[in-house]
Amino acid sequence: MTEDIEIYNFLRSASCCCICCLRYLKGRTDDFISVQSALDKRGICLDDTSTNDEKQAKKMRLSNCVACLGLLEPHFIETLIEQIRSSDKLREYDCEGFTTSVSLPIALQVRQLSLWLSLLERFPSRFNSCSVPDVSVKDAFKMILNRKLGEVLERVFSPTGIMINVFISYANEEVELLLLQKIKPEVFVDRKAKKHCRKEFITRNAFEKNFTPDNVSLAQYRQHIAVPPTIQDQTIALEEVSFTGPTLFLAGRYNKITRELSQTPWVIDGKRKMANSVQEIMCSVVGPYFLVMEDSLIFSSSGREDVDVRCLGEGRPFVLEIQNAFKDYLTDSVALEMEKAIAKSKQISVKDLQLVAREELVHIKQGEENKQKFYRALCVLETAVTAEVLNALNIEEPFVIDQWTPLRVLHRRPLLSRPRTIYKVKAFAYQRNDRVLIVDVVTQAGTYIKELVHSDFGRTNPSFRSIIGQPIDIQALDVMAVHLDWPKRLTR
Repeated sequence: MTEDIEIYNFLRSASCCCICCLRYLKGRTDDFISVQSALDKRGICLDDTSTNDEKQAKKMRLSNCVACLGLLEPHFIETLIEQIRSSDKLREYDCEGFTTSVSLPIALQVRQLSLWLSLLERFPSRFNSCSVPDVSVKDAFKMILNRKLGEVLERVFSPTGIMINVFISYANEEVELLLLQKIKPEVFVDRKAKKHCRKEFITRNAFEKNFTPDNVSLAQYRQHIAVPPTIQDQTIALEEVSFTGPTLFLAGRYNKITRELSQTPWVIDGKRKMANSVQEIMCSVVGPYFLVMEDSLIFSSSGREDVDVRCLGEGRPFVLEIQNAFKDYLTDSVALEMEKAIAKSKQISVKDLQLVAREELVHIKQGEENKQKFYRALCVLETAVTAEVLNALNIEEPFVIDQWTPLRVLHRRPLLSRPRTIYKVKAFAYQRNDRVLIVDVVTQAGTYIKELVHSDFGRTNPSFRSIIGQPIDIQALDVMAVHLDWPKRLTR
């Protein structure tokens, strides 16, 4: 407790504001909001026994904090919050949550380093070169800002809410950063030699990597930069406030009930091959709700089917990435309305529509080739189906095929040989035509089923053709199941 008082008094004498003092005393959000209570808890009194003249001199010195340059002053934060609250742009977003992104001058980190070095020198038992200040200026600012914004905007803090971007500038930024160049000139960008380089002549990463107590000599540092930092007449300034809608992920399962629809827009040499696609039908319904352009949505799915292949059963899992959305929520009733609107296309249907976290997207791609898929193929022989053919195609044990890239996709796929596991095959006679049989097959994801049937001129081996010892072709194919238990199934 006594050491806390000594640290506080030292920082105050260096012209730090009360909140910046608390940053070095393990302060947290409640402390930064209720400064007096935080000081009382630590036995620190704002009043002291100094003479009136000394008090007045100290008050003048403390008018501009050397650490935050006014960033943590209540008046500055209140002005910022009012600008955010009254923004017409903010009203365009119908978001239940919000988050913040704050860009601060690197000069604040330089000043923090100077204070850090002075504390290491003055209180070696409390601070060491391997530690960092308990709370950075940026973190303290966001703690206060987020708490007060939540109260004023009546919204919850959420990583998936509207992003409030705050840009802070400092007029003396370059002057103070140039002092660092005298200590480590090799870290700085030569802007004269590189006329077209970025505006910054030292990046934040470069500063954080090269200017820490571990790799800076205090004696050399002190030759060029004051330790602790000096008082400045200039304060930070609010440069800009902007807003960015959240990036949302809408997941579900779709069924394709037509054999004349591509999964994504099919365009070759600038010419459309299909008038519509699974992706476009979905986006035409989803985009308007979130007030985003339909063609800006990013579609992903667990595999894909050919234009002439239906996707039945429980459907194929998919996700739509929605950037800069103007809403961050989806009620069950609206999701149901979306599903009904998509079904009106009479080409696809969707179910289990729901917003998911970014972290859940691993389910779509992770272990893609290890997933199993169940297909049903309508096949035809040149002669009547026999018991021998059916027996040959009733295979209970898994086997591996060697499958070269099919000729029909060589224009867009590299020529490779891919081993694929066939887990199970079951064949049935078709009563209406003695040359037709139905084959159910469970395979490893990524298997080309059409080529598994007819062999693609021997490029798939073994194939159904080689197994039964006679020509066989495929007339129709359906995806019956994609074995992926994601997203969660809903009952509406």
